[in-house]
Amino acid sequence: MATRARYRVEEGRSCIDLKVRHSRQLFDGRDPAPFRERDLDEDAVEYLLAAAQEIPLKQPLAIVVTISEEPEPRLAPDEIVEAVRGHFIYEGEQIERRLREHVRRGRMILGVGLTVLVVFLTLAELTVSLPAGPLREILREGLVITGWVAMWRPLEVLLYDWWPLIDERRQIRRILDAPVSIRYDGVTVPAAGSGDATTPRNMMNSPTLSGVSSPTT
Repeated sequence: MATRARYRVEEGRSCIDLKVRHSRQLFDGRDPAPFRERDLDEDAVEYLLAAAQEIPLKQPLAIVVTISEEPEPRLAPDEIVEAVRGHFIYEGEQIERRLREHVRRGRMILGVGLTVLVVFLTLAELTVSLPAGPLREILREGLVITGWVAMWRPLEVLLYDWWPLIDERRQIRRILDAPVSIRYDGVTVPAAGSGDATTPRNMMNSPTLSGVSSPTT
């Protein structure tokens, strides 16, 4: 219900509308690289990912960037689209790298945890040689518990910690699947290859960017 109110639908896609005064607001002004190679504004990236998360996974996305005061010479629509696409391709590569590193670190921690577990369980079994009594039982149970506690962190890393990375990768892929259109003063200028590029947008409260979303009609 909230999605329908915040994101209008065009041709079966939920549109994330972004209104800026000029296209340079989309980019990180501190980056000296050419616009096609610049990083996107950090607030813009966060907003795009948040917007993608709000829209159900089964609903395809579309991006509509409306530019009201683009100075001459204008950036070509293809340049804007390729810059957005290039940024999220890079972000996707970084997510894949972080996932590989996470799995590698998880396996290493698992190896350490299993080693500690075996050592402490072995020590627990050796307590049978001690005189019977409450102290022996306390020592044995303590060693067993300590061994299993050592497995807590490896299991947390391998079972739970990687899910945020998986979700972020999913949203980036949705962004890269979304078509992008550039509109100047109410005139739509489709970007070539927009079926291959993506970037969803909606309401954005930041000093450099402002998003506008229209209710579904």
